[in-house]
Amino acid sequence: MWCVFEASTIIRQTWPQLPDGVSYPYIQMKVPDKEAARPFMSFTLNAPSTPILIQQYAEEHIKPRLAQLPGIYKIDLGGATPMEWRLEYDSEQLRQLGVTLADISNAVQHYYRKEFLGTHNIEGPGGSEQWIRLALMPEEKSDVFDPSVIVVTAANGKVLRLDELVKVTRVEEEPQSYYRINGLNSIYLSVTAEETANQLQLSKSVMAEMEAIEQLLPAGYEVHTSYDATEFIREELDKIYFRTGLTVLILLIFVWIITLNLKYLFLIVTSLAVNISVALIFYYFFNLEMQLYSLAGITVSLNLVIDSTIVMTDHILHRRNLKAFMSVLAATLTTMGALVIIFFLDEKIRLNLQDFAAVVIINLAVSLLVALFFVPAMIEKIGLRKGRTIKKGKKECVFSTGCVCAG
Repeated sequence: MWCVFEASTIIRQTWPQLPDGVSYPYIQMKVPDKEAARPFMSFTLNAPSTPILIQQYAEEHIKPRLAQLPGIYKIDLGGATPMEWRLEYDSEQLRQLGVTLADISNAVQHYYRKEFLGTHNIEGPGGSEQWIRLALMPEEKSDVFDPSVIVVTAANGKVLRLDELVKVTRVEEEPQSYYRINGLNSIYLSVTAEETANQLQLSKSVMAEMEAIEQLLPAGYEVHTSYDATEFIREELDKIYFRTGLTVLILLIFVWIITLNLKYLFLIVTSLAVNISVALIFYYFFNLEMQLYSLAGITVSLNLVIDSTIVMTDHILHRRNLKAFMSVLAATLTTMGALVIIFFLDEKIRLNLQDFAAVVIINLAVSLLVALFFVPAMIEKIGLRKGRTIKKGKKECVFSTGCVCAG
């Protein structure tokens, strides 16, 4: 926003130095990422009526209801042939009066042209100088065209009103193309969500509202969903949920096969649950957006999180100290450092991957705290010992990395 003010100040200072006749420059701020503002849902409304009447019905009855839903940025309607003002003239009359079509066109353009009057400095509060920009423009209404207020100058200098030269009618523009469904005219209705809106929840709200609107449609009117971006999102989420569950299941199966110890398996499960729960707090604190890349980051980091827990658990059981934490810390910081490079990539790539990297980094950082504080306390709490003890007859065998049997 500061760049806009700075640019406006520079233009205001240099405008008096521009050649005469140059209008005051127009400043407009554009959104860099156009794809972020594209519609996420589209509908087609078809009916046995002209497209312009269908669009008017949608403007009056459908668009206001959808616009009330929180999270909707804008609603666009299109596909209808616009209305136009048609000016019919008598060529013989124009020839006799010395008026050409160019004279009529120039008169209409001149009437609707915005005239820049200049700038005016005023004294603001505290003696500070302020300025205003003055512009003269006619009152524009798309459904009102009064030819009696437009004057045309003939070749002999005579001034004529436009309504004396032409007959004005408002008609539908000649269509350049046709779009029909089952032989019925159709229009498009596109819904764009706010950047921070939850599109999954918003999609459900829009569909519920559209179902309610369908019950009130006139006879012959039909609404069809032509595009729904959330369908792809739901499919990808289902894949991610399945892969995440399968990843956790495979890791826990390997832990059980290797240790054959329920307490050890319970420690891994609780450590993983605590790690994810604490990480969720940081997701909220850092305002991370939970989207496909973020969820994929959680899936990828699960095995790294479990690795830290396993290394610390085995070292505590075998050595009865926390010296392995420095090795775990070094390995984890190396991985986190490799992910930091994502934040320095090109903006287009960074915007897609920064949430992925942030999620993985948070999970790894939390895994260090879990491995240092939670795992030792949990081992002592559940009484986990190295290996497993099996009594058979008079012999007691303790199985661990090596097997020691005592008679």
